[in-house]
Amino acid sequence: MSFVQDLLKPGGGIALIPFIRATIVVLLLMVIIMGIFDIARIHMIVLACLSTGLLISISMFEKAWNDVQRSRGGSGQTMSQKEPNKTD
Repeated sequence: MSFVQDLLKPGGGIALIPFIRATIVVLLLMVIIMGIFDIARIHMIVLACLSTGLLISISMFEKAWNDVQRSRGGSGQTMSQKEPNKTD
């Protein structure tokens, strides 16, 4: 199965968590840098709070996902850490 097909099946979006986390970290760094250089400081403070909240919520979601996978007898790994099934 291709990567796109894996993402489109139910529960496949979990493989995007590392990409989403990296994107939010880059956003947070840019917001902090712009706040330090006094570019729309109040807006950067608000955006930094929102970015931090997003990072926390993604971490909480991933922890809950891993707990559910473990309780169902799964390995507890995210989709991005699992090796693809080879059916040849």
